[in-house]
Amino acid sequence: MHHDLGEILLRKPEPHDVEALYAWKNDPEVGNLLVGFTTGYTRADLSKWVDFHRAAADEAFFMIVRKVDDRAIGHVAFYQLNHRLGTGDFAILLGDKAAWGKGIGRACTRYLCAYGFEQLNLRRITLGVLATNDRAHKLYQSLGFVEEGRLRKAQLKQGAFVDVILMSLFREEFTP
Repeated sequence: MHHDLGEILLRKPEPHDVEALYAWKNDPEVGNLLVGFTTGYTRADLSKWVDFHRAAADEAFFMIVRKVDDRAIGHVAFYQLNHRLGTGDFAILLGDKAAWGKGIGRACTRYLCAYGFEQLNLRRITLGVLATNDRAHKLYQSLGFVEEGRLRKAQLKQGAFVDVILMSLFREEFTP
């Protein structure tokens, strides 16, 4: 299943995505923006990673690809989907730095929130964002996400411990 967002598509990960993943998952500049630890992957690790995310039952996971050449530039997902509670944990990685600052992250975030509320019947979307990632924090606020709290000095980035800001969005707070 493909989701068409104009110049980009969202689709399931494919084995040929490994090369693009290898480039950005080992880029410290990309890794410093993410809550998770991301560097030090081998191609074999990433091949397993693709298989895992293609099959994970509690995820809605999509690669962000350029329509013109099917080249992966990032990924976007809900993790830890809980259909009883109607919750999912949102995360996005825009790994191709040439795609930064062009509204792609905003378009994918807005689209996936709408998908979560309308197609997955979520009532609450959560996320964590590094306190040092001001652009992402402002983007989430602009889409209606509300700060719920902080995990103080919960991640290590460039030798310093950084707070993780916890945010959430309810269906009734979202404007598609």
